[in-house]
Amino acid sequence: MPKSKNPFIEESSPTLNQSKYFNCLTKVGFWILVFLALLLFRNWEYLYLNNDTVLEKKNYTISYKYDSHYISIKPLKIGNKKYFVYTTHCHMPSINPFSAKIKKIFQPLKYKNCTNDEPLVSVLYDTNKEKYLLHIEIETFLSQYKNANNSEAANQLSCCYRQIVRIGTGDNSYKLLPCENFAQNFEVPEYIEFIIVECSKNSTIIQKDAFSFIQYKNKTKRTTSTTRRKPSVFLIGIDSLSRMNFRRTMPQTHQYLEENDWFEMQGYNKIGDNTFPNLMALLNGNNESVVFRDCEPERLGGLDKCYFIWQDYQKLSYRTAYAEDYAIIGTFNYILAGFKKQPTDYYMRPMTLAIEKNLKVQKKANLYYCVGRKHYATYIYDYALQLANRYKDEPTFGLFWTNSFSHERYDTSATMDVKMLKYFKTFKSNDILENTIVIFLSDHGSRFGALVKLPGGFLEERLPIFYMSLPKWFKNQYPDFVKALQINRNRLTSPYDIHMTLKHILELSEPGLSLPIANGCAKCQSIFREVPENRSCADAGIPEHWCTCTHYENQSKKDKIVKYVTQKIIDQMNSYLKDKTLSKVCSELKLKDINTAHLKVEEDDGIQYNPTYRIRFVVYPKKANYEATAIYNPVKRSVELNVEDISCLSSYENVSQCINDKQAKKYCICK
Repeated sequence: MPKSKNPFIEESSPTLNQSKYFNCLTKVGFWILVFLALLLFRNWEYLYLNNDTVLEKKNYTISYKYDSHYISIKPLKIGNKKYFVYTTHCHMPSINPFSAKIKKIFQPLKYKNCTNDEPLVSVLYDTNKEKYLLHIEIETFLSQYKNANNSEAANQLSCCYRQIVRIGTGDNSYKLLPCENFAQNFEVPEYIEFIIVECSKNSTIIQKDAFSFIQYKNKTKRTTSTTRRKPSVFLIGIDSLSRMNFRRTMPQTHQYLEENDWFEMQGYNKIGDNTFPNLMALLNGNNESVVFRDCEPERLGGLDKCYFIWQDYQKLSYRTAYAEDYAIIGTFNYILAGFKKQPTDYYMRPMTLAIEKNLKVQKKANLYYCVGRKHYATYIYDYALQLANRYKDEPTFGLFWTNSFSHERYDTSATMDVKMLKYFKTFKSNDILENTIVIFLSDHGSRFGALVKLPGGFLEERLPIFYMSLPKWFKNQYPDFVKALQINRNRLTSPYDIHMTLKHILELSEPGLSLPIANGCAKCQSIFREVPENRSCADAGIPEHWCTCTHYENQSKKDKIVKYVTQKIIDQMNSYLKDKTLSKVCSELKLKDINTAHLKVEEDDGIQYNPTYRIRFVVYPKKANYEATAIYNPVKRSVELNVEDISCLSSYENVSQCINDKQAKKYCICK
């Protein structure tokens, strides 16, 4: 029976079906394009695919022009989370420096002068004679000491200087020469680099002070084979200052750098536990184990045969300087032998040794905070300013490092915020930044104390500050470097990259020069070139224990494997002390408690899965806190880790005084 036709429905045909199919596809395609356009608009900086691969937009949100106002890029926001780095192999979380838990423990400390009196002696510089002058402040003396008679002031006040000289072989000897009286505007002899000044009223000492001088050495200017302009390079370092804590404790300085074209590396990750391995990666290009093997820093003369980046700068006509405060915990002197000979053209250690012993010392957080009339750090920064001002027409390289207001506690750096701001402003007003690449950095964040015990403590410890300022002419000449720095702001970097950058600066000024790569990291590179998007911690020379790129999930502290791995870690710590024949003086460590346990999130390779655990635990005696990263082999029931990478989250200075082994001190609790 024939089917009745519906007059409102056309009979289908092959041609009509194809047309409908085409129209449908067109509509779907249109709405897909609309959706993509909206998605692109919403995610203006990045478009993230399902496999977490990051595609960078060609129209990047900040201008690469050197002279435009620098726009501060906030941490990347992915969904509800923020990241310093979010690339294929690195998801580095960003944490709030002012979280509720931090606010409970952080009370900003204010700047305070070391003394209420005014200096009786100041240093002037005669630009015509190129001489330093000692100027006696008579008016200050009269105002501060009311009983002084104006007509007899010259007889009542007398000042003398004591020269500080390095003596013998080694880093820990100096001599303070007899006091020499001087008259008004006394010209400091060129052979004098450091002095302590004593001023007396009627033969009674009323004030002591100390001064350094950058004396011009070798009157004939050093020649070079090229006419290319060479920038000076200054490394200004504050010990134990993380990126987050810098924002927290030094907000004025942070804001100033952000507003004045300083480039920040938000993905800068430390490669070792303390100052020595992180600075040696930057200055030497090797990891700590290789440095101890090749340089023998515990033997006097060992560091003298060791390579340092400043040697390359010396060879290429640069004047070099190294200054660090707090002599006893100096990078190359804390349980190390230091330098047998002066390592740089200008070396401040004789002065720091002398002023610690001969001037009044005021402590803060158990550190020498004020020495004499000044904050200890100001001696270091004044030295940097002197070097820059004395050699305006010649290239210089300087490392200026401070420990005195940051090493022991996370909050004391707040006291120097206004002071650091003043120094950076002086660098700018004196036109020092017009010919100097300035790197402002730290070695690591807080390694022990209240801050590291908070949820974000893992990141606080591993992510030090890193900023760089480039001269305008340098940015003009190398615009691609500016572009690379802006991209690298949110890429993973390490101290090895900075080592390569310091070499890159030299290569630019010497055509044909090719310096070797950092031995500790074959894939590391200058940050003037774009860092690969798919870089991993292994590529950057960062061991797993210090890596902030990988995600770890919480594990139960009662888990049998967690307990087993923790005990094996402690066994290896005890074996480490035994192998160094220290078990007679160091206590055997025993597990007290497990604080936290985390398991690394990674894909099964299909062959054998050896999980990586990160565990925080407490040991007897003294209830010392540790954190370790270890690989567990379930087949062999073995635990693999580098004992020397274990973090001690408790201050161990007072409990490990029975030994002088720099690395073993972290695990030795004296009997």
